[in-house]
Amino acid sequence: MKQHDFPDELLAFITDSELAELQDFLDSDTVPDDAMILESLDGFLTALVIGPAPVPTETWMPLVWDMLNGREAPAFESVDQAKRMTKLVLKMKESLTIFFASSPELYCPLCLEMELESEEMYNNFMKLWATGFMAGIFCNENNWKPMLDNQEYFEEFLMPIYLLSPFAHNSPPLPTKTFNVIRDLIPEYVKEIRKFWLPRHQQEMATEKGVVIANEADRIGRNEPCPCGSGKKFKKCCGR
Repeated sequence: MKQHDFPDELLAFITDSELAELQDFLDSDTVPDDAMILESLDGFLTALVIGPAPVPTETWMPLVWDMLNGREAPAFESVDQAKRMTKLVLKMKESLTIFFASSPELYCPLCLEMELESEEMYNNFMKLWATGFMAGIFCNENNWKPMLDNQEYFEEFLMPIYLLSPFAHNSPPLPTKTFNVIRDLIPEYVKEIRKFWLPRHQQEMATEKGVVIANEADRIGRNEPCPCGSGKKFKKCCGR
């Protein structure tokens, strides 16, 4: 199977059993040592979905298998296995896309929804999530520049995530109490980052549908029909 041979069909929500199947594969010896695991993949795909602009699949998919360089690929046992695992990754991303379009206020990283034995385990998984999220930014860094260059947004919402990741290796280690506070605020940071890019997303959706809208979200009445063409009120759709 070619690395960029992806299915075109619309993918439904990924199931718990499919997530477990994907997790087992990512934890196996089949994938390169620098492959993402489920927690880092969750952060990575979240950044891709809520970020400023779509990233071509052929750009980000290789990073799933080799997060540092995107050069190594799994030693798939068969073409069918390659197609299956690729489809599950795409299905996980599509599930996040649907979720953020319908219920963004309910977002929570997968690892914070698990029942783990200790705070240390939660924190280790959140480090992996943050690593993936930052990788999602770095693979599309030019488009993220408006937020990276916005001191207020960067310091309040992006810097805390950065500090949880190993990319902050030159910074002093976070005290456990500070780490725990940041960890628990991750869902709120994600929501605020998404809101920052929301006007751009609205414009892109409207352009795709041939609708002309204002550049500023606050110029659209919350009770007016959403300009994306969904038929919902703005406050129940893109204005969330």
